[in-house]
Amino acid sequence: YYTYEIRTEIKRLGRPIPDLIISKTDVGKSRNYSRNFNSSVYDRFKWLCRCPKRNKLFCFICLVMGGKVHGLKKGVLGKVDIRQQLDSAYRENIRRHNENVDKNRHILNQIINCIKFCETNPGL
Repeated sequence: YYTYEIRTEIKRLGRPIPDLIISKTDVGKSRNYSRNFNSSVYDRFKWLCRCPKRNKLFCFICLVMGGKVHGLKKGVLGKVDIRQQLDSAYRENIRRHNENVDKNRHILNQIINCIKFCETNPGL
């Protein structure tokens, strides 16, 4: 993980977007397929950057804050699409948020029921 000083320096310099030399060749039925990292992905996804220390792709916030949620290893190129992995993380965050909302609604409902009970039974 980065120290506070290094994180501050990364924020000051902006997101690191160097060219990566990553390629993967897959064997298909009729021919071989070659996949290469294309730096235009930085233009399409303004939040994406590379951690030079770990040689992984991160969203800029996770890079600065030292998060592990969006980190992708070089070896996953061709196995898992970055968009799918980020999409699954997004869905997981939505699911957790909805669970918290349900929990909070349940608690608030119990509090409201207690207030109604106390209002209808003032002598208790």
